Amino acid sequence: MTGQYGPYELVSDPAAFGLVSTTIESPLGSCVARHPANRGSTRGTLYLHGAAGSWTTWTPLLAEARASGIELGDTILFDLPGWGDAVLSERRADHTIEAICTMVKDMAEQLGYTEWDLVGHSLGGFVALHMASIWPQSVLSVGMVSGTTFSVIHSVEHPVKCFGEIPGFTMLWRVMQLLALLGPLGGALVRGMNRSGLLRPATFPLFRHWTRVPKSQARALASELRPRSFVTAAAVAKGYDADSRWSKIECPVRATRGDRDIFVNQQDLEHLGTLLPASIRVVIADCGHFGAVERPDEVLAALGFSSSAP
Repeated sequence: MTGQYGPYELVSDPAAFGLVSTTIESPLGSCVARHPANRGSTRGTLYLHGAAGSWTTWTPLLAEARASGIELGDTILFDLPGWGDAVLSERRADHTIEAICTMVKDMAEQLGYTEWDLVGHSLGGFVALHMASIWPQSVLSVGMVSGTTFSVIHSVEHPVKCFGEIPGFTMLWRVMQLLALLGPLGGALVRGMNRSGLLRPATFPLFRHWTRVPKSQARALASELRPRSFVTAAAVAKGYDADSRWSKIECPVRATRGDRDIFVNQQDLEHLGTLLPASIRVVIADCGHFGAVERPDEVLAALGFSSSAP
């Protein structure tokens, strides 16, 4: 469906793509993967969603690949702790970037994958870059779809001073902090906003054309906008030395952002290019923060996937 905006609904049944589910546990909580029932290789592509997302975020990308005859290889789609069907532990000491990456690694190795191509959306892009910096022997490539990087780090560390970098993120993060303090009531308020019809316009800046976003994406956002999980995810960026860590990355890196992306700005891509001059950085036109949903055809092209058909 080349050229169409938001052409596919999200799919919640992994069997629709020939996938099965596996869950592992750790002190951080649980991690759930949707993956092929029979592994075809020791090399797999690990898809890491962002905050307020789950494995279903990637299903429009899979649908576009199938429609276009693009072979994606062994595909493993994660629910990270606190999102989708994965549970986040109450033990705050375990909520670190290292703990998240270790769970992803443990899941991949349990499934028999020792070489990984990482594709991350938003926070998932941050996780992918960290994994590439600490496990160069296993990470063969990184693809980021609006991966949150430097401006989120700045905003979490200095929300007032750096407010102008990505104000949309800072405002949503502050609201989530307030709702997280309310415990279960915070989540109930989000669901109440969705039932009243207020959530969709409140979150429209995440998308270029919020009135044309697939209905299943709007429902998924209402379900996945979890205050405590969002605040915990943002906290992993605080104090993170991106320049030191990411400049050591050896594998190929491709990064995209939408031209109307409120969580990733042009300076993020330019800064990444300074650290990794060989990286490929693409701005997708007429697109917001959820490129895999809004423009799956262009995201596939930007990440280097192409049809094998003549």
